[in-house]
Amino acid sequence: METETVIVLARDQASFYEFLKLRQEQAGGTRVILDRREPAGSSNGGGPSPRPAGRRAPERRAAAPQAALALMSVLGFMVLHRQGERWST
Repeated sequence: METETVIVLARDQASFYEFLKLRQEQAGGTRVILDRREPAGSSNGGGPSPRPAGRRAPERRAAAPQAALALMSVLGFMVLHRQGERWST
């Protein structure tokens, strides 16, 4: 079954992640993940990653919608739903 809903929990919600993952993923169609993003500037001292001259890092994912980021900062989670090839809150 293809994932139709993704629930992303903030890094500090690890215990809730374990609880929710067991219950939500059983039926299928929903995936629960723990946010792995590092706060801005904390991954390697704030400097850019070393890259060979003339090479840029490819964009790996689309930016999260503003509403989802607001939920993440206030509630500690966001829920995204698949709409064709795109995800929305």
